Amino acid sequence: HFYKRMVNPTVVLTVLGLLQISLSLAKPLLGDGPIKVNFCCSDGEVLKIRNDRENILGGINKIARCVRSRGVKNTLEGVEVSFLSLVQENESNQTEYVKRPLTKLGTKKPSCERGLQISKINIHQENGANSQSEADVTIELRGFNGSVADIPASEGNVYIDGKPICDDGWDKNAAIVACRMLGYSDGSPTQQSAYGEVPDTMAMDDISCTGEETSLYNCAYSSYTDCGAMEGAGAVCSHTGGSTGTGKLQQLTEEFEADQFCLAENWEHVDNDDDGYYQDWLDGFHGTLGLSCDQCLEEVFCFYVRMLFDYMSWGEKAIYRSEWDVLKNNAVNVGDQNGDNEVDFEEFKSKFVEYLTIAFDTLDRNNDGSIDEVLGNHSFHEYSLKFFEHVLNNVIAFFDNNKDESISTEDFIPAIESMDANEDGKVSLYELIGLSLINLPAPIYTAYTLLDENQDEQLSTDEMLDFLTRTFTKLDQNGDCYINLEEIVDSLGESGLPLDFQLGIKLLGQQYLTIAKYMIDQVVGSADTNEDTKITLEEILQFSDFSLIDSHIRVALSMGDPNMGVVSYLTGSRHADTLGLGDKALVAWLTTLHTFIDTPVYKDQPAPLCGQ
Repeated sequence: HFYKRMVNPTVVLTVLGLLQISLSLAKPLLGDGPIKVNFCCSDGEVLKIRNDRENILGGINKIARCVRSRGVKNTLEGVEVSFLSLVQENESNQTEYVKRPLTKLGTKKPSCERGLQISKINIHQENGANSQSEADVTIELRGFNGSVADIPASEGNVYIDGKPICDDGWDKNAAIVACRMLGYSDGSPTQQSAYGEVPDTMAMDDISCTGEETSLYNCAYSSYTDCGAMEGAGAVCSHTGGSTGTGKLQQLTEEFEADQFCLAENWEHVDNDDDGYYQDWLDGFHGTLGLSCDQCLEEVFCFYVRMLFDYMSWGEKAIYRSEWDVLKNNAVNVGDQNGDNEVDFEEFKSKFVEYLTIAFDTLDRNNDGSIDEVLGNHSFHEYSLKFFEHVLNNVIAFFDNNKDESISTEDFIPAIESMDANEDGKVSLYELIGLSLINLPAPIYTAYTLLDENQDEQLSTDEMLDFLTRTFTKLDQNGDCYINLEEIVDSLGESGLPLDFQLGIKLLGQQYLTIAKYMIDQVVGSADTNEDTKITLEEILQFSDFSLIDSHIRVALSMGDPNMGVVSYLTGSRHADTLGLGDKALVAWLTTLHTFIDTPVYKDQPAPLCGQ
């Protein structure tokens, strides 16, 4: 029996039987032959695991190498392991163990740059490995009146040693443990005898599991029960990072064939990590390790999307709604594709692919499915109205929590409900900023009235798109439906922005556009893996040169700090104020804003079309 302690990301090596079929079917399908697996290292070698902090973001890269060591031999060849097979006995679902020997497929260690995954694997040769100290534990799923005819074999009321379990304390963790005993990797709990009445003589009550246990008997529970026939605990078992019956390695999002992973019986951990991450994880463990490559972590785009997902999900398998976390709610709003009110990694990644596609299409000026043009001209420095419309629509979709196609303070409740001074269940703009809008500086108030045309303190999608179109038209001086830094500065200059402020805008804009162009050139130039001079979206998604990314991120971080002298000058902050420039900056920007919006483009009905 193979067991792996759950870690993040979860990788489980199993040689479990086909859990959805009977034992009589499992044997013919799997055969009686050995289970073929790769060994990571040859005889006379030991696997050494080292943690490397080359990750630019401070993360730990895992490195594993085979190193010569005298007298070391692999003894896994021929070892019999037990795999679980689901059988139906007396119209109920339970598991049995069937033994099969391991045999060597070859010696092959996965070659990974960032995606190396290491799993603990305990190999038990005794039957009934789930039982630990209990020699003959049986775990079953039973349906209505003991019949499984109308429900899948992977769900039902849980029976242990022939008795049901009370649903007091029964939760997700307990369901995971029960399903693990049945050979599954994940489970969801049911209560109140969801699959029919159960006997009122129960095995457990007030159960409390961490989710890491190998048996329900390892959880805290009470043997005394006072539960009735409608208080039976149940489970819906599934394979999220679980097993197959073919000796494959299955990860959260993908399944690996036998030649894509390996087993390491002889291994050492080289503790060069100040945080002791692996030392804590492997401390006291002397079993076999399983190695594989997570393909997502081998690709730059997917790697950083995964990092963001892990941060937002707090290491859970999905991002869930939260009463107080507006960002999580927003992520569910835009990312939930199947309507289950949560966002798993595939949904999360899909949304970022959508965002990347928008950026790609913006750079692909000739619509040939390639962005090779960014290497030879200034297309990166110009942006179309369509691009800004895409960005605005996605921003609105993200923050529009109540899905009324507008942005208002209501989208940020309950995060800001403490500002509801009159306790009417709403937060007005006055309550939010502590100032009546009419008391704002005249140019700012005028700009707000142009944006919020009906003055309802809600910025609708139509209102924002209309304001965007008018502003873009004002900036697009040559009418080509693209704007660049020079046009922006010239438009502000025509509206009265002093020359010294125009210089500041140019300095900041050129700094960041130049750095961004440098990064894009390096990535795009290296992404052309087939050397056909065309850089497709697929090549960008599969780009895997982390050394290039790390080195250029260092360049961007080192040179990307804003010139604080320029920023202070433009904003009239403390440094500028000491030079007597604070009031000058405020007057300059308010005067420019007043002149900028006091033009026919903001008054024409309807809004002018791009290029007209």
